[in-house]
Amino acid sequence: MPFFFIVPVWAVLVAIGVVLLFFRHLRRIAYFVIAVPTGATLASFALSTSVLYFVPRLVQESHPQWFGIALIAAYLISLVFGALLGAVGAFLLLLKLPARRRV
Repeated sequence: MPFFFIVPVWAVLVAIGVVLLFFRHLRRIAYFVIAVPTGATLASFALSTSVLYFVPRLVQESHPQWFGIALIAAYLISLVFGALLGAVGAFLLLLKLPARRRV
């Protein structure tokens, strides 16, 4: 459900990053504009999907009455946590990459 908002924002940021790639002095920033939202989107999608898939299978057969609300809350928390984890991971990965010299 929240991916109806996440995917269009991601697509706009990637398009902005591609445009920034055409300017030599903004190229390093373009890598961050492309990689950070992409990492956040992928990690958010992976973590939230794994919560929705694995949590009902790990819990006993008869679910308590409040289980549906708790699953939705865990899904939303995993969306946010996955986005933060993916964004920070992509940011730190790009900081580790060496900057290219101008030719």
